[in-house]
Amino acid sequence: MSPSRNKLLGLVADANVLIDYARSDESILMLISHHVGTVHIPSPVFEEVHDLSGKDITRLDIKIVEPTLEQVLKAQAGEGRTSFQDRLCFVVAQDAGWSVLTNDTALRNTCSGADIPCLWGMEAMAMLVKTKHLPAERAMAIAERIASINSFITDRVLEQFRSKICL
Repeated sequence: MSPSRNKLLGLVADANVLIDYARSDESILMLISHHVGTVHIPSPVFEEVHDLSGKDITRLDIKIVEPTLEQVLKAQAGEGRTSFQDRLCFVVAQDAGWSVLTNDTALRNTCSGADIPCLWGMEAMAMLVKTKHLPAERAMAIAERIASINSFITDRVLEQFRSKICL
């Protein structure tokens, strides 16, 4: 597979997106990494994701990032509604000039305040549909599986996704 020309430089994925895709269709993570933006996971975030092994990460072409001591200290010193792991995603993305892939509203708000681009988890899948790397019907089936395991993905979110992928 060759990366698309519109590929972002990089994405830092938080645990909730990784868990959603690991439990619904982990192959989407490789498609995202190849065609939307290389997916990076800070090692402390990866430790939260029990649904993916190190072998899975390698197979899916996801990159584990070892945060620097400075990044860890900055994330630990952060305040607000975000967890240490989410603040670490923010700090790593900010330092590298990457976007954040998350379904967490508090993390998105933190990123927005610092002009760090964010993508919703299913927004990345919609980009794959738009660039013809994923059939819309398959994307919708995966979105429905995600909704069945993630109560934050409501019927309204599914309908918005369906509309976005033109189904």
